[in-house]
Amino acid sequence: MSVGTLYSQTAEVLRSRIAQNMWKQGDRLPSETQLCEEFGVSSITMRRAVATLVAEGLLVRLQGKGTFVSSDHAIVQGPPELTSFTQDMRARGWRASARVLSFRTERASGRIATRLGLSSGALVSVISRVRLADGQPVAIQTAHLPALLFPGLETYDFSRESLYDVFERVYGIKPARATEIYHVTKITPAEAAPLEVEEGSPAFRVERVASDSTGRRIELVDSVIRGDRWTLVLRLSASRQAPR
Repeated sequence: MSVGTLYSQTAEVLRSRIAQNMWKQGDRLPSETQLCEEFGVSSITMRRAVATLVAEGLLVRLQGKGTFVSSDHAIVQGPPELTSFTQDMRARGWRASARVLSFRTERASGRIATRLGLSSGALVSVISRVRLADGQPVAIQTAHLPALLFPGLETYDFSRESLYDVFERVYGIKPARATEIYHVTKITPAEAAPLEVEEGSPAFRVERVASDSTGRRIELVDSVIRGDRWTLVLRLSASRQAPR
């Protein structure tokens, strides 16, 4: 049995215990060591299974206290704040890495220029990478960045470094807000090999435009994400206003 199958099955058993109220809202889970002994799995498998339920909002990790079953108002699924891929994977308990497919500087097309608020034909740096979680391909991301904001970007190894970390550490630019648009799609022949899936497999296509605290647009990222390795769940709440 593959590690992926084993951790998915482990996550499903944990999920069932919560659904059946074997672990109630606010309950603290047994330690990772206890769970590994009970389930007969490795710490890596258990950690990924728990991280999956944390990402789904069924469990909450409290630093120094442990892992707890979420209460009603804390069912939060999907990233609640602007994060990089590296930060998001870290929060899920997975190791993020990348394979750089290409890095080039080119003139922005009409679409790219409009999305980034640039003049048509302005120079942009374009970085295309396969993003991996625990060594497994999850997405292909192509980032378009205003070249004037990020001179010398080609000197950094983005197979190891996070774009957002370099933005802040080197250029003093921090993403403050972003808009993402999701479309359901299928994997193309060119995308199938780097993502290690069959052509026509389900996927998300995502466009993200990020800006800094002044509203200046600093990044446009086009992503294709494997549908079998990514779940998008929105955090929703009822209006506090009285019904009319």
